[in-house]
Amino acid sequence: MKRLVSSGPEVLRRFLRNQRGSTTLIFAGMATAMVGLAGLTIDVGRAYSAKNGFDAATEAAALAGAYALQSPNANAASVQSAVNAWNAAHPAPNVTSSTATATLICVTSTANLPSCNGTSPNAVTVTQTATISTYFLKAFGFQSLTLASTKTASKAGGSATPLNVMFVLDATGSMGNSDNNCTVPGKSNPTRFECALYSIQSTLKVMPASMDKAGLMVFPGLASQYSPTSHPCPTYPSSVPYYTSTIKYQIGTTLDSTYNDNAGALVNSSPLVQAVGNGTSLTPCVTNRGGQGSYLAEVLIKAQAALPIVAGTKNVIIILSDGDFNASLSQLNNQSTYLKGQCDRAIAAAQAATAAGTQVFSVAYGASTSGCSSGDTHNPCTTMQSLASDSSKFYTTSSTCQLNGSPNPPSKLPSVFQAITSQLTKPRMLVN
Repeated sequence: MKRLVSSGPEVLRRFLRNQRGSTTLIFAGMATAMVGLAGLTIDVGRAYSAKNGFDAATEAAALAGAYALQSPNANAASVQSAVNAWNAAHPAPNVTSSTATATLICVTSTANLPSCNGTSPNAVTVTQTATISTYFLKAFGFQSLTLASTKTASKAGGSATPLNVMFVLDATGSMGNSDNNCTVPGKSNPTRFECALYSIQSTLKVMPASMDKAGLMVFPGLASQYSPTSHPCPTYPSSVPYYTSTIKYQIGTTLDSTYNDNAGALVNSSPLVQAVGNGTSLTPCVTNRGGQGSYLAEVLIKAQAALPIVAGTKNVIIILSDGDFNASLSQLNNQSTYLKGQCDRAIAAAQAATAAGTQVFSVAYGASTSGCSSGDTHNPCTTMQSLASDSSKFYTTSSTCQLNGSPNPPSKLPSVFQAITSQLTKPRMLVN
């Protein structure tokens, strides 16, 4: 008799034969989904990687805008131009196109930033968008993905470390020569000394007076203490030989923290502003009377001694000179010990200040490659180079006096002081 019930194995074989077509369709659908998922993973992974680089590029563009915002007379157009120039020179990686919009803002919610108002911003926000092409997602109609990034940077406040800054200014007779490469508002043919004072004024405008104190020393030194506190200016003391027992280098007796209003304007009542002027209505009380030649070592020692040692505060000396230190015996008050090697002595004094923790900035203002006193192993140019604490703190106005490895190319004096200001009051990134 014919069996009506098949064995178990035979039933299983029949089932598999009957389901083979359906299984093929299932696996085909799963394969398509897996390929799509893999494509999505790859494209999204590429987008995520590109987004990280795009965020970093936006931060850099915002910092470029913040540096531009520090410049005198900066405005929305000049900052936007700086951001565009930065992006053109440093395009964001792994994106096919990008656009950037810079917006100037006033940030008051973050501590240690320059004061601001509606017409005087202290930060810049950069918003960028970009696209990244896809590979696998094209099959699903997505030809590209859009990336967006917004970053904000302030024009100063990058370091919360208070500063004591001493400007050491060459006030010898040669500083009365004109500087055709310098533009000083209201001066058709400014002298080197006028250019130097304008550069100091520009620096004082952007230093945070709420944190930083500043002072001024001039050389040659003066016969008596000069402390202008109002106009008209008191009579300017005569210069005296170096190493005179009563010699005074510092203008005023203390460091000043009232030089600006924390909104970019100089305060006329400040003793320091009385000394250097405000660039418009307030004329400077200090002059380049000269009369005693150039000798720097003593004033550097005095500058270092005048900077107080305070925990948590950094001391800074900014020296501006042509570096040709060769005072005569009589100009050294007949101190024959100091007659030879005057440039080398200045270097030793600057290096001692650096060893004590002071940052020494050196500005070579037309320093030549010949000069200095007998017995020196340096010329004026190499002297100014050696005064700086490191190569990043050496600046020059002359293409014939450059330091190999220095990141600072020759520039006009006001631009030099703007660059120094950027080191002292670095822009910082803010949380959006």
